[in-house]
Amino acid sequence: MPEQIRLKVGGVDPKQLAVYEEFARNVPGFLPSNDLSQPTGFLAQPMKQQAWATDDVAQIYDKCITELEQHLHAIPPALAMNPQTQALRSLLEAVVLARNSRDAIAALGLLQKAVEGLLDATSGADADLLLRYRECHLLVLKALQDGRAYGSHWCNKQITRCLIECRDEYKYNVEAVELLIRNHLVNMQQYDLHLAQSMENGLHYMAVAFAMQLVKLLLVDDRSVSHITEADLFHTIETLMRTSAHSRANAPEGLPQLMEVVRSNYEAMIDRAHGGPNFMMHSGISQASEYDDPPGLREKAEYLLREWVNLYHSAAAGRDSTKAFSAFVGQMHQQGILKTDDLITRFFRLCTEMCVEISYRAQAEQQHNPAASVAIIRAKCYHNLDAFVRLIALLVKHSGEATNTVTKINLLNKVLGIVVGVLIQDHDVRQTEFQQLPYHRIFIMLLLELNAPEHVLETINFQTLTAFCNTFHILRPTKAPGFVYAWLELISHRIFIARMLAHTPQQKGWPMYAQLLIDLFKYLAPFLRNVELNKPMQILYKGTLRVLLVLLHDFPEFLCDYHYGFCDVIPPNCIQLRNLILSAFPRNMRLPDPFTPNLKVDMLSEINIAPRILTNFTGVMPPQFKKDLDSYLKTRSPVTFLSELRSNLQVSNEPGNRYNIQLINALVLYVGTQAIAHIHNKGSTPSMSTITHSAHMDIFQNLAVDLDTEGRYLFLNAIANQLRYPNSHTHYFSCTMLYLFAEANTEAIQEQITRVLLERLIVNRPHPWGLLITFIELIKNPAFKFWNHDFVHCAPEIEKLFQSVAQCCMGQKQAQQVMEGTGAS
Repeated sequence: MPEQIRLKVGGVDPKQLAVYEEFARNVPGFLPSNDLSQPTGFLAQPMKQQAWATDDVAQIYDKCITELEQHLHAIPPALAMNPQTQALRSLLEAVVLARNSRDAIAALGLLQKAVEGLLDATSGADADLLLRYRECHLLVLKALQDGRAYGSHWCNKQITRCLIECRDEYKYNVEAVELLIRNHLVNMQQYDLHLAQSMENGLHYMAVAFAMQLVKLLLVDDRSVSHITEADLFHTIETLMRTSAHSRANAPEGLPQLMEVVRSNYEAMIDRAHGGPNFMMHSGISQASEYDDPPGLREKAEYLLREWVNLYHSAAAGRDSTKAFSAFVGQMHQQGILKTDDLITRFFRLCTEMCVEISYRAQAEQQHNPAASVAIIRAKCYHNLDAFVRLIALLVKHSGEATNTVTKINLLNKVLGIVVGVLIQDHDVRQTEFQQLPYHRIFIMLLLELNAPEHVLETINFQTLTAFCNTFHILRPTKAPGFVYAWLELISHRIFIARMLAHTPQQKGWPMYAQLLIDLFKYLAPFLRNVELNKPMQILYKGTLRVLLVLLHDFPEFLCDYHYGFCDVIPPNCIQLRNLILSAFPRNMRLPDPFTPNLKVDMLSEINIAPRILTNFTGVMPPQFKKDLDSYLKTRSPVTFLSELRSNLQVSNEPGNRYNIQLINALVLYVGTQAIAHIHNKGSTPSMSTITHSAHMDIFQNLAVDLDTEGRYLFLNAIANQLRYPNSHTHYFSCTMLYLFAEANTEAIQEQITRVLLERLIVNRPHPWGLLITFIELIKNPAFKFWNHDFVHCAPEIEKLFQSVAQCCMGQKQAQQVMEGTGAS
């Protein structure tokens, strides 16, 4: 076995930063280069042009000039003397000057003018001109950011420097800064540190107020459209939280409330003081966007990576690469690469970028040569990626002492954070040109490597799985939609599912895996609300159904326990998706046949056992609402609770978005569980007679009558979501649905109850057991007079549909007898 590597994974010693220069000098065969944009050696093959080509720069400037002139021509003559119009003319002149000189000094002057102009923009009388003014300045900055001009790294570094060094009256223009950040024009790690320092531990009121506004805009308001995560503003949030905790007199109003909202997603704050794994991961993400490497460091990392790839693939090493690893570790030690956390972080970031770039080049070859074999192209990509992953796995296994799991897990989280950071940066810059393959390969091979049957890996298995879960949650589809197919393949891999749901102690992996599925459902939700899915979303939806089928077959108890949380985020119109979840039942239960004649549901042994629900469904209830609800259930006061219930559930007047669906779902389940407890305390069991004349049923009947069609549909769906396998919840809510039908004061309510049940039965199987027994009882029991209602016979095709469903549920002969016996035509 190779010697144990004692890595310092944690704080960075500033005194050791000189190691970079020593490292740059000591690697044989390489000299520091002043032009880091030109790859050599390992990467010195045809690749995306990065040099500053004069002709390319001129073309970029020419295009920018043309677009600026078009904007100026579109400004109404009445605004010709407006200061913002004059500023745009001055900006155009600066672009022309930079185009004619075509040197870095002119470009820097133009960049500073564009940034300061954007920061100087204030709300004017003409909103259209302000919008055009900002768009023109962003246009210039994006032109400078173009890879064929001066590059995003140079541009972002200079823009960030402008933001830091500009005057206070410009520095705190939150709209302008947000625009720059959302357009990927700011080095977030550098800016985050500056903003945290500028607050002076809460003493600088203006800086604190600005930081609050920025955090709210980027992490709270419409955060689904932002690429920024809590890790990007780590130090800013830490300072705001410290300021809030000390309750300084000059802290702006609303700071504690804002920090409470942010805290729920800011896992790294929990263990920052201990240098825990979440902090290490977020630190890695943040450092992945740091490009101020010492001269020559990239070439040295390239050299070491090439050496390792050759060692890994050499015939002598084979798959047993531990011997090669021993030699390579000696080389890394000799070059000082393992001396500091900062050095090894930069090394892994550079290696990740190089492997990804090689993969892009290989895939570009296939585009230029369609006849090239896909297998050969992928093999080229995997050649470097697999070797890199093996290096990571060996470093994790052998870092620290054999029994020191903390060092191993911290290193793993740091490396995963680096890969995540590189992925997010790549995803945001390349956009539609982004490729999933290299990142998918890194994650899947690393997952397999670290789940091998080895004792040293088994001792850290749960922490390893937690690290991967955190990684996948950070890369959830709403954050990196271009990675969604690879992401779904990763979370549904047989090894990952089995480890998370079958091999974690005390089912500790269940809530983490449930969160990943919720991430998936949340991303799908807006697409699924539209009945027409485009081809890419159809593929993703089918993949989701397959994952649920696997879970339904292999881990039904998992779906049982988390059904509420899943149904809470699945749109109401997604019937089949919801049915798959609600059809799950424990493997040790023998499900009674719902079509058995004269089935006595209340006599089943399981019917009085409460199901396990592992979702905190009351968490969405506002404190005062919960307090009033509990009071009403106990004493039927305040008397205004029922009359105000609809307004408490309604959030807007926009059709289709009127109601707080999560609050309706929570209200229904909470009232139901309280009702069951109330009935059991009286020594009874739920039935059509015992559920009546109670505060619980008052609430349900009030909702059925008082809500409009949209609200009632959501309310009835919340009840139907509890009609599952035999348990006390299924029994109570089945009785409740039937009672609401029987006691309805209008046929419209009865028709809507029928619709909610029927639409879940006319889709492909499986169908939840509780849903079947409820519908069978409704159409079979003469007391409900189901076949006498007009909506059953409103059209021939509707009548045939009901007859067909009745025959499926009860058999043709019995269905015919029921329909004829109650006057059905």
